[in-house]
Amino acid sequence: KKYFYVKNSWGAVSPYQGYVYMSEPYFRLKTVSIMVHKNAVPDRVKKGIGD
Repeated sequence: KKYFYVKNSWGAVSPYQGYVYMSEPYFRLKTVSIMVHKNAVPDRVKKGIGD
C-alpha cells in the first residue's frame, strides 16, 4: 500500500511530531488542498498554471 507522510495543522501533539501517515485512498477522499514548495512542482505543471 502507498502512504503519505503529511504535516498536519494541529502542531506536534501527535506521536509523530506534527505529522500523520495517510493511506492513498484516505488522502484522495479527505484532502481539500495541498501546499508544496514551488521547487517541488514539475516544469510541465508550472507552464500550465502560468508560473
